[in-house]
This record gives sequence, structure tokens and C-alpha cells, in this order.
Amino acid sequence: MNFDKRGIKVFIDPRSAINYSSFYIKGLYDYFGKKNVHFSTKYFNELKEIDMLMAFVLVENDRITKFIIDYRDQSDLIIDAYRWTDVYAKINLNRNTLFLPQNETDKIVSIPPSFAIKVWNPVELLFHLSCNFFKAGIIRHRNDKNIHLRPSRWIRYYLSLLKRQKLERYENAGDKEVPGYVFSISTYWSGHKDLNYFRSGYILSCYEDSEIDFQGGFFVDGDMSVSKEIPEELIYHRYIPNSEYLENIKKSIFVFNTPAVWNCHGWKLGEFLCMGKAIISTPLINELPAPLEHKKNIFLIDKKEDIHSAIHFLLKDEELRQSLKKNARIYYEQFAAPQKVIERIVN
Repeated sequence: MNFDKRGIKVFIDPRSAINYSSFYIKGLYDYFGKKNVHFSTKYFNELKEIDMLMAFVLVENDRITKFIIDYRDQSDLIIDAYRWTDVYAKINLNRNTLFLPQNETDKIVSIPPSFAIKVWNPVELLFHLSCNFFKAGIIRHRNDKNIHLRPSRWIRYYLSLLKRQKLERYENAGDKEVPGYVFSISTYWSGHKDLNYFRSGYILSCYEDSEIDFQGGFFVDGDMSVSKEIPEELIYHRYIPNSEYLENIKKSIFVFNTPAVWNCHGWKLGEFLCMGKAIISTPLINELPAPLEHKKNIFLIDKKEDIHSAIHFLLKDEELRQSLKKNARIYYEQFAAPQKVIERIVN
């Protein structure tokens, strides 16, 4: 379907988890104009299952087109939402896990990973929080099975955007890299050895390398048990503020990515592409709108044993590192910027 943007109004379901939706709200603002984008419950009464989804409609005269953006970590679909929508856009799409007839997958669109951004000033945010709280009837969801609709969590998602950064701070990362400096911080997952496996390999390799000025480590929640191979100085018991995290990533000469829970594309991959970083990554399991290619816009490794050689390869090869940075940013501009994602979904 192709739209003439003139005369179109956009209405977003106010139940949407705002921190995950913020990236796409920015895309709707950029594509259709902020004055044409609103929140309303009018068009979503038939949509019951809205857990970790963003629903919106385009209204043009009597024509209503329905959209779902599924930003969950899981690779399955929310069937109620799938039946309701005209277009189902999904991060972490894996067609091998879909239990749908082939002829029923035409309205599924693969989209790249996103990340939470600041889309409103504090006054605007509090206005939307208050209005949408009542529009969505959030007070009625105290014991909802969809935990993101429970009042305390729903409000917390809104307030979390106050600490996020505007998209421009990511897009205008500039050339702030410090020679030899590498920053990496990850959550240490208790009971998920596979999730810690590659992250610890990368962090320890950088930490132990005399040619690297390393900062970072693992965020550990409370008294969680941590592998003895992790030195105490690499353990953080407080989250690093988002602004500090962003500035340290900008200074880092390369970054590390690996799929998280359910092999999902995490926020970090979206952030790294936006900033145009040289990315070392383990294989990406789920679909992307276009593949990331080894030594073009990403540096792929298959085994933990490859981490050390990948680090030294990029330390020494300035030309490749610059090429990876340039092409990562080109990928973002072509496929992953908010307006480009919205264009792909609605067209």
C-alpha cells in the first residue's frame, strides 16, 4: 500500500509501552508531522492482546489501516494482534519458528532493532503520561497478566524516558574515539551461562590486553553469585547513567554485540548502528530487513576463541575499522532510522 501523506491522521493506542514505542513515535512525527500524530482509544477496542506491542492506525477520509509493531524479544507472534492488524512489523522475526501457513505471512514485515529515546520535554512527557493513563484506563490493570499495563510499571516506563537521550545525541556521535580506549558494560545474567559466555570472553580479553585502556565490566544485581573468573573491579552494583554510558561508547574504538534472551536483537545493536561504531558480534540468529555482512558493516565471530584475534585485528587495521564504522552508519540511515522504519512499515 502507498500513501499520500497529506490529509492522513495517525492515532496510537495509549496502552503502548512508551519506552519501547518512543523510537517509532519519533518516526511517526518525522514522517507524518507531529501535529498529525495523536493518542486515542477509538480504533483499538477490538484489540485485546497488547502486551509489549505498539498499535497505531492511519486514517484517511473513511479509510483506516491498522498496524502493529512487535518489539518483544521472542520470535513468535501475538495471534490476536496479528488477526487484528493489516501490517505486522516485528523485530526478532524468525520465519522458521512461525506456525502459520505460508500464504498467511504476507502482512509480516521484518524491522531492525530500536532503542528508547527522549521524544518529549518533561512537560510534554507528564502531559502524555497523565492523559494516556486515563485514556487507557491503566488504573483498571492493577492485576493484569500483561505486567507492563500495571500502573506502577506503566508509569515507570514513562519516567524512564527522562533519563534517556534525544536521538540526535546518538546520530551526531562524531569522531570522539580515544586511541586504545574500549568501553563495555553488560548485565550479568544469573542462571544464563550462555548469555554470559561471550560477554565475559570479550570483557576479559579487553581487560587483560596491555594495548587496551579498558573501562566497564558487568552490572550485578544485589548479592547475585558471579563466576570467580570475573575480577572484583569489573563488577558494578549500580547502573551507569545513560548519558555517561553514551559518552563512553562514543570514545570506544570498537564495541561488542551478542544476541540476548531468546537470541533477540538487543537495544545495543540499534544504538551501535546509529552511532556508526565498528561492531564485533557473534552470529545474528533472527531476521533483519537486510543482512549485516562480515567485514562490511560488522565483524562476525563464531567462537569465544575468536574474540582475542578479532580485537587485535581491529586494533591494528585502522582502514577496516573506519570502513566498518562508515558502513554501519550507512546501514542505519538506509534501514534502521525511525523514519526509515516507519516508511518500510506503512509502504
